Amino acid sequence: MKKRNLAMYIRLSDADRDVAAGYKEESDSITNQRALLYSYIQEHEEFKGFDVLEYFDDGFSGTDFGRRQEFQRMMRDAEKGVFDTILVKDLSRFGRDYLEVGNYLEFVLPAMGVRFIAVNDGYDSYNNFGMTSGMDVAFKNLIYQMYSRDLSRKVKSARKNRNMNGEYTAAFVCYGYRKDPEDKHKLLVEEETAEVVREIFSLAIDGKNCNEIARILNERKIPTRLQNQWNRGIRFVPRYNKGDMIWAGGEVRTILNNEQYTGVMIQNKVANEGRADGHIMIRKLDHSEWSIVPDGIPAIISRETFEAANSMRRRIKKVSCFNNSSCHNNRKVNLFVCPYCERKLIHTRHQSSKYVCEKRRLVRESECNKVYMLTEQAEKAVLDVVCEEATLRLNLLEKKKDIPNSMDDLKKQITQLSSEYARIEGNRLTEYTKYRSGIYTKEEYMNITKKDKDKMEEIQSRIDILKEILQEKRELDMGETENDVRECSILKEYNGEVLSKLVEKVYIYNDKDIEVVFR
Repeated sequence: MKKRNLAMYIRLSDADRDVAAGYKEESDSITNQRALLYSYIQEHEEFKGFDVLEYFDDGFSGTDFGRRQEFQRMMRDAEKGVFDTILVKDLSRFGRDYLEVGNYLEFVLPAMGVRFIAVNDGYDSYNNFGMTSGMDVAFKNLIYQMYSRDLSRKVKSARKNRNMNGEYTAAFVCYGYRKDPEDKHKLLVEEETAEVVREIFSLAIDGKNCNEIARILNERKIPTRLQNQWNRGIRFVPRYNKGDMIWAGGEVRTILNNEQYTGVMIQNKVANEGRADGHIMIRKLDHSEWSIVPDGIPAIISRETFEAANSMRRRIKKVSCFNNSSCHNNRKVNLFVCPYCERKLIHTRHQSSKYVCEKRRLVRESECNKVYMLTEQAEKAVLDVVCEEATLRLNLLEKKKDIPNSMDDLKKQITQLSSEYARIEGNRLTEYTKYRSGIYTKEEYMNITKKDKDKMEEIQSRIDILKEILQEKRELDMGETENDVRECSILKEYNGEVLSKLVEKVYIYNDKDIEVVFR
């Protein structure tokens, strides 16, 4: 029986900002597309009684197939046979990549047995059955792709021109400012947070380092930039627990390095670039490519204050690095993590070398203060655990080599045996029918039934054995190379870079207990 489901796909370009700004639940374009498609369905008797399944992506580029979650969900449903028709407003709503759209129309959808209709383009794959979609469709796809690229260049160029004319176009503002409610392209000083900025610079001039300033702000329970955004309804996924957003040395350092507080508007420091796999890559731009407008925004501090604070910071940093080798911490190979706040532990050497949570020196009373362990003790404990685990994994990898057949061969054998089992089971009804009609005697039927039963038991036994072997192979396939495992098994001294090939992170709970989390 023919499926009675029809998929309606709707897409809105990321150029529309109504939804992102929170002014309405969905964009006008989506509402209009939905109305057009429902009107088309009602006008065509062949779709009467069909259940309509809606898929819509709001705020995604037509050239980006990989990041459109609803599009991907629709294609998975098409593969499962959930529906047999896809309806879109026009080809550009489906996608703007000439080659990719062509691939779907010519190969993917026909292979799934899915009909494709683009209403405004007058395209129906039923009318193109057994042949290509036609030069007119190919030409439209190419035009859509060229239009999308040209539009992207124009938008970027227009945005840069607006920036150079003193218009603020970024989504967020730096701490201490707010957008003018009457003109979102202008910034105003937010006095409550601006006063905190001024105090940070003042403390830096007095000789306080970034961590000391952060601790002072935390003791006074001053909300951070992220907490301010959250309280204003700007939702995001916090790196740490929402209640654990505290001032840290890095955040203070960012404020002290930010020249915008002197009244200079700086924008376009990074650029979004599309990759071949559909993902977006953020690239840092050279200073010469930034949009810099002197006196483009109201100043919170003077140029003299900015220079004085950073001059003092450079002097403090020089003395600190000379006396303290903890500056050699490398976060990329630092495996130690706080179990309470998930921050990377820092390696201190003021009195004795040990690992502690950074929050320890930012907030005086916290569970994180329990986290500390002598460096030598922590690294030896991790080295012992990893070497033992690596030795076990080497033994398993050796065992894996002794198991015959690849995983694909095992799956193929299981499939073949399962088909044979199903064939014999299906024949049993046929044999019974022959017996009832007198073709077989009772004795002949019993012998045939016994042979079939014995054969099915033999096949099932072989299937069970192959499944056990397949499961064992899966358990042995741990994802790492034998060289990585072997390198960790013979390691004599702690080396975070080598151990990170097997270890994701290490929790330190107190001066005795650790937990090693393997990749």
